[in-house]
Amino acid sequence: MALYYDLPVFKELYQLILKIFEYTKDFPKEYKHTLGQDMKRDGIQLVRSIYRAKKSQNKKEYLEQ
Repeated sequence: MALYYDLPVFKELYQLILKIFEYTKDFPKEYKHTLGQDMKRDGIQLVRSIYRAKKSQNKKEYLEQ
């Protein structure tokens, strides 16, 4: 069984998160702490969801989210 970090979706998401962190550091001040933080939080939440779905016995619950 593949580990969650071996999944193609995880690898692509990880690359996306790295880009989000790179791009948001250059955001204007008024967006850095609102939109930038939201983008980072949402990306990290997606990683957590993939991890939980992979570890869960009932994957359907996580896939429906």
